[in-house]
Amino acid sequence: MKYDVIVVGAGLAGLTVAYKLALKKKKVLLLDKERFVGGRTSSFNDKQMNVEAGFHRHIGYYKELPKLLKEVNVNLNDIIMWEMDSEIRIGKNKKFYMGIAPFYAPYTFLKSIIGNNDYLNIKDKLSLSKFFILGFIDYKIHPKKLDEYSILAYAKKHKVTTNTINYIIKPLSTGIFFLPCESYSAKLFFGLFYPALFSLPKLRVGAYKGGMSEVLAKPILNEFIKYNGKVMLNTKVESLVTKDKQVVGIELDNKKKIYAKNIVLATDIFNTKKIISSLKDSKFKNTILRIPTTSAISVQIELSKPLMKKDRVTFTPNSDIASFTEESHSTFKDSKGRVSIILANPDKFLKNNDDEIFKIVCSSLLKLGLDIKDLVLDYRVIRHEHKFYNLAFNNDKYRPHQKTKIKGLVLAGDYTRQKFYATMEGAVISGLNAVKIVEDNL
Repeated sequence: MKYDVIVVGAGLAGLTVAYKLALKKKKVLLLDKERFVGGRTSSFNDKQMNVEAGFHRHIGYYKELPKLLKEVNVNLNDIIMWEMDSEIRIGKNKKFYMGIAPFYAPYTFLKSIIGNNDYLNIKDKLSLSKFFILGFIDYKIHPKKLDEYSILAYAKKHKVTTNTINYIIKPLSTGIFFLPCESYSAKLFFGLFYPALFSLPKLRVGAYKGGMSEVLAKPILNEFIKYNGKVMLNTKVESLVTKDKQVVGIELDNKKKIYAKNIVLATDIFNTKKIISSLKDSKFKNTILRIPTTSAISVQIELSKPLMKKDRVTFTPNSDIASFTEESHSTFKDSKGRVSIILANPDKFLKNNDDEIFKIVCSSLLKLGLDIKDLVLDYRVIRHEHKFYNLAFNNDKYRPHQKTKIKGLVLAGDYTRQKFYATMEGAVISGLNAVKIVEDNL
């Protein structure tokens, strides 16, 4: 059987492509090497413990993801618990809060700006304002030049105060994309916040009220199947099948070949590289293989009681923990306590075994005044080795477009070139762009 389109990867990008093309009556096959859908936004059972690929947050200014969810009959407010502030925890008994919903919680937002004077004085706050204003201007006018700076280098160039760097810029850098501020591209950092300028009334952040596969991925998958889409999970794609310099199909790890007029690679960058490497030497292949990557490690710990009183993202500068949250109030309501943690600088921990990583996390929490020694029931370490596009400075030029120079081959994924970086919104937008390209090809 020959398909119009084969979509490899059932994360948000792949699900978007598959569903939209099936809706247009195309013959679509969707594959994923995992036994579940969602990719890096998935939830699954790992040795009798329900876990997630990592804790995720929905940003209020997203547009395409909410549209997609509405199409598949998901009401955003039914699946999201909105947060009004974030915590920045510096050490034992040293913490403050930042309002993140200026229109939904104006008092909390203004209080965080006017208050927190023990940590940020007037000079620090003016310094922070200047940092963002100049960053947004450069992002709009000189984006390529901005990518030559790390966040730290850009902050120092504009004489941002030490307190502002330590208490705001560092935690935002490591907490949002687990990169130290001396590495994180200033362009990509400001690019994450820039859309908020035009959607301030919508600005807020929310946790999902359930596993990502259940509340996000499966509803899209179900609609795809409803429109006669075919799904093959637990199926590994080994390579691309080519003929006359054109991609005409895929080969599975059992040597079975499946053919289609178009192949959309919607896997993470690590697996995209593995599949692309099957192509004969070409400029395109070499371009993809040199895309810089980074890893992510999250640790999810089941506790006998909640670690925190509410689910809010807590950023922790100068720690091996980038950020954490208590998800027994949101995603894991069946748990007595569930702390989900993202490690900072994850690449340096890849060689550590799970027990070693767990001990590092416990020690880091203790330094923050949080002792979990007698509360732990179980834990899991979730690794994403080299599966993220590296958002370090001078790397943006390597991001590929969804349209490739190889006939029959299209890319999708949050690493591909579109206005969002490493986000669920970016994954969906890349999928929508891929749909247009496939339609033109067909």
